[in-house]
Amino acid sequence: MSNYSQKYDTAFWDTEIPVKKNNAKLLPLLTGSKAPDITFNKDMGIWQKVSYRFNYTSATMKSIIDNKPLVISFLSGGWNNYGLKHLKLLKQAYPEIEALGGNLLVIVHASYPDVREMVQYFEIPFNVIADPKNEISEKFGLFSKDVPVWDKVSGISEDVPVPATYVLNQYGHVIYHTIDEDFLHTFSATKVLGAVFAAVNRVPYTANYNYAA
Repeated sequence: MSNYSQKYDTAFWDTEIPVKKNNAKLLPLLTGSKAPDITFNKDMGIWQKVSYRFNYTSATMKSIIDNKPLVISFLSGGWNNYGLKHLKLLKQAYPEIEALGGNLLVIVHASYPDVREMVQYFEIPFNVIADPKNEISEKFGLFSKDVPVWDKVSGISEDVPVPATYVLNQYGHVIYHTIDEDFLHTFSATKVLGAVFAAVNRVPYTANYNYAA
């Protein structure tokens, strides 16, 4: 018994063993915030609906807005079927967004060649910009290497942003946002169109402005 006591090291049980735990979380841009003033790489965008004043060599968020409401939606091929559904909904909503007086910019987590191929294959009529390194989505708080989506959502194996859609007014302020960190549902076209309608008419957005898509 005494020999056992000599081998027993009480200090071992008093030692704190560090346990790796990720407490990081995304801090996405929300309604009421001002969109980041980004200058987009001219070689990454496919600009199909912009003003004649648009500067292709130095495209900024302000120049894309051009005194119109702007819908910004994030997309990734790494979302699999969710991404296809999201893209389909964007294509369906775009004619109404344009008819109301708004514009659409889709930011895609993919290389420029892949984005160009996607635009041609799906016959996409709106503005699209490639964000292969998630630099834009990170500025919107939708991506962080410390909070990988694949660690939370099964079926995703790439470093992708979380799905999000924003409506900015003419001054670049977010008047509506929807973020789906759990990949449970895509955005509501009715609510997005309602926000565009409110921005065009320069009135506060409320649920009363839901627009029948």
